[in-house]
Amino acid sequence: MTGDETDPQILALARGVERVTRRVGNVEQLVRQLATDTTRRGTDLELLVQQLAADVTALTRVVGDPDEPDPDAAAGAVRSWLLADNPEQARGDLADLVEWLGSAYLRYPGAALPSCWLWHPAVVEELWWLRNAHRAAYEGEGASWRDVADWHDRQRPGVVKRVSGAVGDCELARHAAGGAWDGSGRGVVPLAGAADRIAQTWTATNTSPTPTDEQITEAETHDRAQHRNSR
Repeated sequence: MTGDETDPQILALARGVERVTRRVGNVEQLVRQLATDTTRRGTDLELLVQQLAADVTALTRVVGDPDEPDPDAAAGAVRSWLLADNPEQARGDLADLVEWLGSAYLRYPGAALPSCWLWHPAVVEELWWLRNAHRAAYEGEGASWRDVADWHDRQRPGVVKRVSGAVGDCELARHAAGGAWDGSGRGVVPLAGAADRIAQTWTATNTSPTPTDEQITEAETHDRAQHRNSR
């Protein structure tokens, strides 16, 4: 790794440690002076305490306070759909995912979704992490063209392949009771209206709800149109 590629946080940490090390040396010298000069102990002891407090504060700013929670971890910046247990958060995650699928994912060739995608938790998980990898590559201070290239070359094609393999020729009717499973511009995300119910049921029971007759009809219409367009 070259100097230009060194993580800025690592450089900041190194500089901070260097500063604190110098100041600790000064404190050690002051302690030695205090040990031999009793007439100055009162004032200099107060100075020593202030110096140590300043050093601790400086080092905490660099490496972080171990007693303080990581803000990213506290906010749940990395979350698994399969482990979701908060209905409100799950609804928000699915709403964000549906929006992104329509505006980004479905614009790519080969990225068509089956009508029953929401009823396959593993598929939702695949799409959820891909969406967040896309966000990390394009947004924020950590965004980089290298990550964008990785998303296009490796991550997206990999998810498309796995989603296709996981779902196969499944359709929503197969998720009904007794079933095998108990264009241009903005893409149309199939059965997006079911997202809230999927989120509520999944977080409560870790199962997918039985599709309604209306949803099965909507799915069949979508699947027939998708089949025609694929010819």
